Amino acid sequence: MGAKNQKTGRADTPPGFSYVGEVAVHQGPVGDIAVSADGGRVVVTNSGNDSISLIDYRGHEPFIRTLTGLDEPFALAIAGERAYVSTVWPAYDAIAVIDMGTNYVVDVHPVAHSIADLAVSPDGAHLYVARTGSGGADVAVLHTATGQLEAIGAAETPGTVAQCVRVSPNGRRIYLATNTASGGNLAVIDAGQSRVIDIVEIGSPIRDVAISPDGGTAYVASCGPDFGAVLDVIDTGSNAVICTHKIPEISGWLTQLVVSRDGARAYLVADEGVAVLGIPTHEVIGTIAVGRAPSCVSESPDGTRLYIADYTGALAVVESASASGSTIGSADDEPTVANEWFLPELPQLESA
Repeated sequence: MGAKNQKTGRADTPPGFSYVGEVAVHQGPVGDIAVSADGGRVVVTNSGNDSISLIDYRGHEPFIRTLTGLDEPFALAIAGERAYVSTVWPAYDAIAVIDMGTNYVVDVHPVAHSIADLAVSPDGAHLYVARTGSGGADVAVLHTATGQLEAIGAAETPGTVAQCVRVSPNGRRIYLATNTASGGNLAVIDAGQSRVIDIVEIGSPIRDVAISPDGGTAYVASCGPDFGAVLDVIDTGSNAVICTHKIPEISGWLTQLVVSRDGARAYLVADEGVAVLGIPTHEVIGTIAVGRAPSCVSESPDGTRLYIADYTGALAVVESASASGSTIGSADDEPTVANEWFLPELPQLESA
C-alpha cells in the first residue's frame, strides 16, 4: 500500500497528488477533522487531550490555536463561523458551539443519549445529531438559531447503534447509518417532514457514508474481519443498491469515507493510508501513505487540498492536480506561533 519515504520524510502519493507538508498539532490522536468554508482553517478534535485545535493556513505559515477543557471532544461539524463539537459530561453528552472568529465557546447544548456523529444542513440552520440510547438510535435536530432540540425516530430497536449521519446537498434528505448484531441499515429521512421514508439494508457493519455532490448517489463503506472492505453504491432516487464492490487493496480496518467535491474520487481511510478510488469505475487508483496510520481526512471546499490527520497528532497536507492559484500558505514548516483559545466558565446544565 506504500509508505512514507524515509529519506525525504514526505508522504508517498499516487499520480495527480503532491505532498505539501505537515504540521504537528502535539495534542494526541485526532478524532475528527473539518475545514472552514473559506478553506483556510482546519479544526481537529483531540479527545485524548480534551481539546480541539484550529490550524490557520491563511498566513505565510500555519498558526495553531488550541482550546482546552472540553471533555472527550470527538464529532465535529462547521457552519459559517461556528464549529459544533460533541463532548461528554458526567450526566450527559453535549454539543459545544465555538465561534471561530472570537475564539469563544458561545453555547453548550445538553443532549440525551450518546452522540455518535454530527452533520450540518447546507444553510447552517440545522445540526443533525446521530444518537444511541437504550431504545435504539435516532437523529436529534438542533435548530442553530434558537437552540431548540427535537428528535426524529429512526431505528428504535434496543441494540441498534448509530454510526454516522449525512445530509444531501439540497438539505432535503438525512441519512442515518445504524448497526446491529446482524448488520447495517441506512435510514432515509425526509428533512421537511421529519420522518423515515425508506430503509436500505446493507447486511454488513457500516463504517461510513458519503453523498455525491449532486445528491444522486450514496456510497456506503463497510468492513469486517472475514470479508474485508466493501463499498455499496445506492441510487438515492430509488434508494436501491445498484452495485457492490469489494476493495481488496484495503486489508486493515476501514474508518472513514469521503467523496471529492467534484465527485470524481472517493477517499477511504484505512490502517495503511488513504486509498483513492476512481468514480465511476470504483477501482483504487493509488494510496496516499503518510507513514503513520491516518485517523481521518477532509477536503478543502475548492477540492485542491486534502488534510490527513493521524493518531500521533500530526496533520499532513496533500495537493491534488486540480489545484491552481491557491493562496493558502505552505505547511512545510512548523507553526511559529501557538496560543490557546479562551474557554469561559461553562454553565451548569440539567441533564436532558
